[in-house]
Amino acid sequence: MATMKLRDIKIGEAIEYNKEVWVVVDRHEQTRGNLRTYWQVKLKNLERGNVFEQRFSPDDIVEKVMLHRQEYEYLYAEADAFIFMHPETYEQVPVSKDSVQEDKRGYLVPNNKYVLLMIEEKVVEVEMPSTVELLVEDAPDAARGDTATSVTKLAKVDTGIEVKVPAHIKKGDRIKIRTSDGEFLGRSN
Repeated sequence: MATMKLRDIKIGEAIEYNKEVWVVVDRHEQTRGNLRTYWQVKLKNLERGNVFEQRFSPDDIVEKVMLHRQEYEYLYAEADAFIFMHPETYEQVPVSKDSVQEDKRGYLVPNNKYVLLMIEEKVVEVEMPSTVELLVEDAPDAARGDTATSVTKLAKVDTGIEVKVPAHIKKGDRIKIRTSDGEFLGRSN
């Protein structure tokens, strides 16, 4: 780890703060009237996944943690881990289920590529792509007359989760979902 002034840390980099590893999600400089400048920094804990904001002086010294981002292919889930494979070496890596936020696990699609965040050789988080394509396995039929308005219904997809979709979506359709909030973006080909 290297010590750096906080003003030199960029968004996406990791720091050690209060003996835990945090990723800088957002940061901006603020100056209030004739007071000193400070940095308002949004941090995400890599172990627990919680996010909070902290105020720092621009000259505060922090420990920068070296994060490695590596693309892997998701294969399947076991009882307590998700199995990923390196695309070049074909090495399989088990990733603890704790490393994937519970509300994002339904976006793990076999044979899709995901970026694994690692500190040394330990995977600490799985970064989701911005969108995923899912297959609708079960969707109730639309009620007559509901197609003219923006009526939504819950559809079960192949990964086991339920997503809100428009009334015209039916079983067998492939849909595109935004992983940040689970919003339906449209049909995919």
